[in-house]
Amino acid sequence: MKHPGYLIFELFSRFLAVLPPGLMYLFSDLLFFIGYYVVGYRKKVVFGNLKNAFPEKDSRWRRSTALGFYRHLADVMIEDMAMLHMKPSRVNRMVTVKGLDILEDLYNKNKNITGLIGHYGNWELLTTLPQHTPYTILSVYKPLKNKFFNRKIYEMRKRFQGVPIPMKSVYQHIIEYENNDGPFITGFVSDQSPPRKNINYRTTFLNQETAFFTGGEKIARKFNHAVVFTAVKKVKRGSYQVVFHKLAEDAARAGEHEITEHYVRALEDLIRDEPRYWLWSHRRWKHQQGQ
Repeated sequence: MKHPGYLIFELFSRFLAVLPPGLMYLFSDLLFFIGYYVVGYRKKVVFGNLKNAFPEKDSRWRRSTALGFYRHLADVMIEDMAMLHMKPSRVNRMVTVKGLDILEDLYNKNKNITGLIGHYGNWELLTTLPQHTPYTILSVYKPLKNKFFNRKIYEMRKRFQGVPIPMKSVYQHIIEYENNDGPFITGFVSDQSPPRKNINYRTTFLNQETAFFTGGEKIARKFNHAVVFTAVKKVKRGSYQVVFHKLAEDAARAGEHEITEHYVRALEDLIRDEPRYWLWSHRRWKHQQGQ
């Protein structure tokens, strides 16, 4: 940790972790004010995405939704910093899990699971899942170029006995776990924009032609996993609910892109129901067809 900024980050995250929620979220309010009103973080991207996704809505609705998004984004950033050092019991109090019977049923059938996730709510709270299920949780991630923050993401995802695995070696890890005893879940955050060279499926998503990663589906079909859509819904500030929706029990029986299409529709329904909590600052549609 050579850069002084890294030391400040480490000390601040430890400080946040011991604050009571009321004080912790004061820093979120400050971060929201700076991000929206002072810096204007990706406002053009956020408002453009909202306008294209909801053309039927007026400018007042878009501004209200954007404000809600920026407040939520600030909450997530502060929560994730605090979670690096927060007591596990306190992190667990932030999350309730609904629909564990779906996982229990699949576990009793000895089914491995491909979990498809979106950048919705606070998805990092899914790192607590090993506290709620006997499944081994493999968390797929794309390594960051910054070694310090890459290590912090790794530490966060490993705190609760999850197994972080880099995207480039996911196939090898799955083969290894297929040969081990005990079912496992591989979690893919699948709503990013794939590199242009890797685009092989497009569908309509939020009123636009959109490219999607299909790696999760391909692995599920090859190994005949069950497929579960997983979301972390925000109930109120500091309180989230994990929900599960089974998309397929035997993925090998599904047609090509069928599972991805089911995932897209489930994610779209989630976003339309409460749009403030999706990651609108992501340049999701940077690879439009024909461009």
